[in-house]
Amino acid sequence: MTKPAIPTTPFTEIKFPKLDIEALFAAQKANLAVVQEAQNVLIDAAQAILRAQYDWTMDMVANGENALRGKQPAKPEAFVADMQSTAEKTMAVAKQSVDLATAAQQRVAELVAQRAAANLDELKSLAA
Repeated sequence: MTKPAIPTTPFTEIKFPKLDIEALFAAQKANLAVVQEAQNVLIDAAQAILRAQYDWTMDMVANGENALRGKQPAKPEAFVADMQSTAEKTMAVAKQSVDLATAAQQRVAELVAQRAAANLDELKSLAA
């Protein structure tokens, strides 16, 4: 029975690239810090949006309770003014929510872009 061919190259001749493990761990730690900061930005924005919507909802509930108790304005002009005020409040809350969400998304995009650039710089330095 013949023996299979075994490569004769000893392992001492294979050269593995040197990796700076400390630099890799530092880069990963920085990545995680950016992810945590981005998460905090998004959570803060979500809380602010929910607070604004909660206040708006409580205002609508109070208006509804007043309507059920018969405390509606008697004149049509007052009713129209009340509806116009409600619509304006609704639009203001919607605009505020969109503005908060957009600002949070922009901040997260900035954080990620900055970290990606830093990762590329670190990768270049590791490869050199």
